Parts: sequence; C-alpha cells; structure tokens
Amino acid sequence: MEGSYFLHVIWAITNWCSNQFQNSRIIQWFLQKDQQKNAVKNSIFFRIFWGLRRLCSRIFYALHLNKLFVNSIFKMSFLWCSFAALLAPILPTMLVLAFVLAGFASLFLAFLYEKKRKMNYFQINRFIYYYAFIYLFATLTSMTRQASFLGGILTVCFILFSIVLSNAIETKKQFNVLLFFFICVGVLVAFYGFYQFMFPHKFSGVWHDVNMFDDIQFRVYSTLENPNVLGEYFLLVLPFTAAFCINSKSWFNRIFFAGCAGIMLLCLVLTYSRGCYIGIMAAIAVFLVLWDRRFIFLGIIGLLMLPFVLPETIINRFLSIGNMADSSTSYRVYIWLGTIAMLKDYWFCGIGPGAAAFNQVYPLYAYNSISAPHSHNLFLQIMCDTGIVGLVVFLILMIQYYRMTCGALSRETKKENKLLLIASISAVTGFMVQSMSDYTFYNYRVMLLFWVCIGFGMILTKMSRLKEE
Repeated sequence: MEGSYFLHVIWAITNWCSNQFQNSRIIQWFLQKDQQKNAVKNSIFFRIFWGLRRLCSRIFYALHLNKLFVNSIFKMSFLWCSFAALLAPILPTMLVLAFVLAGFASLFLAFLYEKKRKMNYFQINRFIYYYAFIYLFATLTSMTRQASFLGGILTVCFILFSIVLSNAIETKKQFNVLLFFFICVGVLVAFYGFYQFMFPHKFSGVWHDVNMFDDIQFRVYSTLENPNVLGEYFLLVLPFTAAFCINSKSWFNRIFFAGCAGIMLLCLVLTYSRGCYIGIMAAIAVFLVLWDRRFIFLGIIGLLMLPFVLPETIINRFLSIGNMADSSTSYRVYIWLGTIAMLKDYWFCGIGPGAAAFNQVYPLYAYNSISAPHSHNLFLQIMCDTGIVGLVVFLILMIQYYRMTCGALSRETKKENKLLLIASISAVTGFMVQSMSDYTFYNYRVMLLFWVCIGFGMILTKMSRLKEE
C-alpha cells in the first residue's frame, strides 16, 4: 500500500491536520517549558526551606554526625525508596508506609550530609504540595477526625513520596534498575494470580453477578485483595514493560519483556474487570499513537477485529457495560446518584477522607438504600474527601503532569527516553480512565504506585541530566 496514491492522499491530509494542531496556540502553550523556576527560588517558602536546611546541616556537622554516617546505608535514599515502590503490591500497607517514611528520613539525612546537594525542580511540584496540604487540612477538619487520621496521613505521605522518589534517583542506572525490578515484581504478582485461577477452591470472593455471568468461575485478585485493584496495578506496570521490550537491543531481552507483558496482560484479563479492560485499551491506544501516528489506522482495524478474536466471556463482560440488569452496574449507578445528592450539600468543604466519614453521611442520601464504603469514582471521592478545592487542584495537577511530560516528549531526541516518556503518559491515562468507574485510591498501596508513576514521569522529563553511573 505504501506506493498507492490513496495512501499518499491520506498521509497528506493527516500531516496537514497534525501540523495545524501542533502549531495552534493552545498546543504551543501546553508544550512550552515551565518558566516558574526562578520565581519559585525567590519565594518566601523556598528561602525558609533552605534556611532551615542550612541550620540543620550546621548542627549536623557541629555534632560530628557526618562521621557517624560515612558510607551508611541510612543515607542511601534510593535503596529505601526502591523498597517502598517494589514491595508495595506484596507487603501490608503499614510495612509499606514504614519504607516510605524511611525514604523520607534517608533523603533528609542525605541533604544534611551533602551540603551542595540541591532539590530537583519540576513544574508539578507546587501542585503536589498543594494537594497534599489540602488532604492534610481535610483530615484535621473531618467529620470523623479520629477515624480519618490514619487514612489521611497515609494519603499525604504517599502523595509526597513522588517528590522524594524523584530526588532519590540520581543516576540513569538506578532508574533503569528500579524499573526492571518494578516489572519483575509485576510478573510475580501475576503468577500468584494464575495460582489462584488454577485452585479457586482455596480462595474466597466472587465480585460479579453469578446469575448473569455463570461462565465466570473466579476473578483473580492475587496479592491485592480485589480483582479491580489488581487490574489497576497492571495498568501502571504494563506500559513500562512495553517500552522496555521495544528499547531492548537483543532479541533475548525483547522476548523476555514481551513474555513479561503477556503474562501480566493475561492476568489482567482474568480479573474480568471491565473498567480495566477499557483502561488498558486506552493506555495501548495512547502508547501506539504517541509512538507512531500511523497506528491510528491499525487501531481502527484492530477494534473492528476484536469481536472475532476475543473469548465469549470477555465479549459478554464488555456488552454488559451500561446494562442495569447487571447488579455491579446498577450498584455503581445508584452509588453515583446518592453521592451526587450528598455533594449538593457538601460540595464546598467535603466530609473528610476515609470510609468512616463517607459512611456517616452517605446513608442519609443513599439511592435505593444502597450501602457503600466509597463513591466508586475517583473524582467524586476526591470531592467528597476535600471539597471542590481538592478536586480542582487534582485536575490542575494532572493537567500539569501531561503538560510536563508531553512537553518533554516533544523536545526529547533519544528514542529510549521517548518510549519511557510515552509509557509514563499512557500508564497514567489508563489509570485515569479506570478511575471514572472506580475509586482507584481506595487501596493505599495502589495509590502509592500511582504516585510512584508520577515520580517516574517527573524523572523522565530530566533524564538527560541524570548521571550515567
């Protein structure tokens, strides 16, 4: 087809549209570099931070603590942050929090020890701080302050972990090693999911309408306690696996990472999570289009072919989307209606984070007396937790993330870095699509992994500045 006139006409039209789109004022603003670095450095908060840092560093050296921590493992912030990021899908939440706090303390110790070390600046930083502060304020003013405290503190720590991680990684080798093991842990989690699928009698849980889907015997959830949560985890890992596969120089590595991607994708299929199916399709679409625009045509053909290649169980799950006869669909719709009714009274300030606060107020507005621990929608839940201000700040944060990563992608010249940037964009996109039908931050470990991916995106925007070793 490459020599056909028809294809040349199609390419000419699409290239003209693409140039008009890319040269428009909105897109040029979206892709331009952030110019706020000097303004941030001159701000009162920045000066207070560096003043306190210099004071603490002087005390640190005056007490000769620098000799105590020479070559100490405690100031290796990359190590502790890696433990938190890699073990999050496996360990209990409180142990993960312990590693997160160790990462915080280790980075602080490294700043005290290395006087000339500077904190990395990213245009998204200030919005992460704003969002964390709003959640802290919402926790302290919650309707169930005591019950909301732990969940609120976990949320604040995990949000700020993205900044800690982006400062802990100092070399390209560190980043690549962390991503490699990030993928390997995903494969291990998938294998445990396969074990559950082969021996379902050893595990509990249904999570679907057995009358409507009698051909689905078991939905795997592996180490993450819920099939939807497991699918959300794979949404974050799979795009980076695809990038590693394409970036590999040898066929052995390509086959290895392709196998890793296939294993995790199959496990995602076995979750039977409709939201995650749509999320991974969105992630794949974004990945392929950003990699090569010609995939748009192949994508259209692929969508038309899906009904002929997918198993009947998967097709039935897709067709049930929007079907109110399905108890899962009607359950979500009724919860959304009740939550919207509640937010008419609490839209400005919210009710505070956590299931306890939600369950104290939501039953008064519940539609059809449907009970629920959360709103089954990330954006509605953020508004429930923090009010309209928290939702607006989160949306601005996400816009800044896409602006930062897409701008870096348009300026990046190295193929390997481009593909990893595309992976970071598509991972967050797939996760956000799933967030429209589920509260994806309900599981704190998956919430942490989302902010880890935000940190990956931040690092990739300045990948060329990292040291090789």
